[in-house]
Amino acid sequence: MTWFAPPSGMALDEFATACIESGSGGLLLDESALPPEFFDLSTRAAGTLLHELGKHLIPLAAVVPDPEAYSPAFQDFVRESNRGHRVRFFPDRAQAEAWLGSVLGG
Repeated sequence: MTWFAPPSGMALDEFATACIESGSGGLLLDESALPPEFFDLSTRAAGTLLHELGKHLIPLAAVVPDPEAYSPAFQDFVRESNRGHRVRFFPDRAQAEAWLGSVLGG
């Protein structure tokens, strides 16, 4: 099974739909593809995306090399996410791809 990596400039609220429409089983996001509001948890953008992905059982691997560059709340969010099975943050793309491959059975 493959994963979907959105093109630059795609709106955050389009990620889940595009992943589903492409027939991909997972979502791979690089930090550069994420808008600033994703990292500001008060906007609820990250939670909205994760909720939408969760409804469709789509795993998310996000490449964020330095979570410490963001707020303490976002750092807590990363730590909590990495304890789960559907959303993980990674320091590099190779680790993110390996995890998605294992989750998707490929």
